[in-house]
Parts: sequence; structure tokens; C-alpha cells
Amino acid sequence: MEEYLEEIGDYMSSPVKSIDSELTVQEAAQQMHAKNVGSVLVRIHDKYVGILTETDLSRKVVAKRLDPVTTMVSSIMTKSILTMDRYMPVKEAEEFMKEKNIRHLAVTEEDKIVGMLSVKDLVSCYSKSFRMVE
Repeated sequence: MEEYLEEIGDYMSSPVKSIDSELTVQEAAQQMHAKNVGSVLVRIHDKYVGILTETDLSRKVVAKRLDPVTTMVSSIMTKSILTMDRYMPVKEAEEFMKEKNIRHLAVTEEDKIVGMLSVKDLVSCYSKSFRMVE
């Protein structure tokens, strides 16, 4: 199979879905459900300060029996936001996500976060190429 050179910007979700860092985990989960997303960036005012994923909710809240009504997003979010430029090849994003063991990657353009790429987006990308070959 030839190396995949499509750009991740073609498959990212945009605009970025985000939540305020001062929400409770329950409020965040409700917003994620309403937006139908598996991750959201966390912001303080207009600055992104972390990411919250479904995995964070299950491992850091449910598994530890924390109360979602009183636990704040800021206390469980992942503080480092891993990014990649929107013009990078899909294959490089796939390898990076596998290496870092992440399912969501922030996508940048001129050092500004403009979208999110998920494993689900990668599946969509690769399944498109399989549909084309018949």
C-alpha cells in the first residue's frame, strides 16, 4: 500500500469544540454529549489550557469514584495539548497518535488551533480509500 499523503486538515473536525475550565465534570460530559464529541479543549477565557476526553472521564472520574457534580474539569483535564500542523500527511498524524497513545490531536494552522483530529477521523480517511478500490 502506498504511503498516504492526504493532509490532516482535510479530515479534522472544525470549528474547535471547547469548554470552560470551571465547569464540573458532569456539566462537561453533558456538553460533550450535546456536541456529540469524544473530546473538547479546555479554556480559560480565550486561551486553551488542556483537553478533556471520554477516556479522562472514565479513568479519572468513574474508575476513581469521584463525584462528577463536585469534581472540576480543571482538576482532571490533561494539561498538555499535543498538536500537529494541518498540512501534515495523515500517515504522520496516525504514527504520532499511535506513538503517544492518544485518540485526539489538536490541529494547528500558523500556530493557532483550528481543529481536532480523532481516531474516528483517521478511520474515515482510510475507509474512503478502501471504498475507491473495487
